[in-house]
Amino acid sequence: MRRTMKSGLIPVLMMVVMVLLSFGCTSTVDVDRVSAGKNIDLSGSWNDTDIRTVSEELIRNCMKSSWYTRFTKENKRDPVIIVGNFSNLSSERIDTSIITKKMEIALVDSGKFGIVASREEREPMRDELMDQQIYANPQTARKMAMETGADFMLIGSVKTVTDQLKNTTVQTYYVSAELVELETTGKVWLDEATIKKVIKRSTVTW
Repeated sequence: MRRTMKSGLIPVLMMVVMVLLSFGCTSTVDVDRVSAGKNIDLSGSWNDTDIRTVSEELIRNCMKSSWYTRFTKENKRDPVIIVGNFSNLSSERIDTSIITKKMEIALVDSGKFGIVASREEREPMRDELMDQQIYANPQTARKMAMETGADFMLIGSVKTVTDQLKNTTVQTYYVSAELVELETTGKVWLDEATIKKVIKRSTVTW
């Protein structure tokens, strides 16, 4: 009789333990929606605020540079730019495609530049254009070999310098940008935006 009672209690006890464990592992998530333009620094690493800051500064300086006035005066039109790659030479994992897209947006919004699609973006467009030559009504099909050639390519890089002493770290980001004339490979504009952060981490003792 006792063995039967014990064997019957084992599944009940296991169920109780599982319920208690489930309560112990329960976690809640608190989410607050904030403005996309709000500056938030959690870890001290590269973030969206840094991207916005350097992109706006570099494009603003690019538009104020003398190369733009010289080009429009000589050619009687706005320059056409293709945005190339920005190399990540930093100590962090940085998606530089976000930087290039932010710069591309700023260039388009300025209304002072012609912007053409990147190499990766052009491939599906060319496929569509080829399909139109075969399947579309000739009156609506777009013509082949009518792409606008870029005058300049915008390229750049991200580098970091880290200085650390005990619980304090100084992290400096250098984001450089260069505008290269495609026909001559001459550099008509170069600039660099710098962000420096002082990160202090407290030591928790128990």
